[in-house]
Amino acid sequence: MRWLAPLLVLPWLAGCAGVTLRPHAMDQAVKVEDVGLAFSPKGPGELTLRLEVENPTFWDAEVTGVDFELRMDGRRYAVGTRGVSLRLASDERRTLTVSFPLQSEPGGSEVPPRTWRVEVGGGVALNFGGETVRLLPFRAERTLRLQYFRPMVLAPE
Repeated sequence: MRWLAPLLVLPWLAGCAGVTLRPHAMDQAVKVEDVGLAFSPKGPGELTLRLEVENPTFWDAEVTGVDFELRMDGRRYAVGTRGVSLRLASDERRTLTVSFPLQSEPGGSEVPPRTWRVEVGGGVALNFGGETVRLLPFRAERTLRLQYFRPMVLAPE
């Protein structure tokens, strides 16, 4: 009968993967270190995020993806997701850099530089052995002076 007790505890422990005893640890596990945003005169651009990611749990995990939402002067401009693979031991902290392609209206060199209020938010997916996934949120706001950026104007359908 003594051997039965540990067997009953195992499923409970497996269900606790991704749990931490620190309040708000998951909400504070990702810090935005840098936001890079650049466009070319022909329109293509790139959003680059440098994130400091911490595994605040008692279990080893893997970062499997990052999603984002980009707002320019309060208007939603782009959303996206990127698959990644980064192992994180319990309580380990590492830097992760991800880039997302963007597009703007071609403007050539006649588009003068302008300052934009750039807001980026999203989540980092932390996977515990393929069964439990936790989304670690992040948010940052910057004021960036952008060269060659002209917002896309979509034609009505």
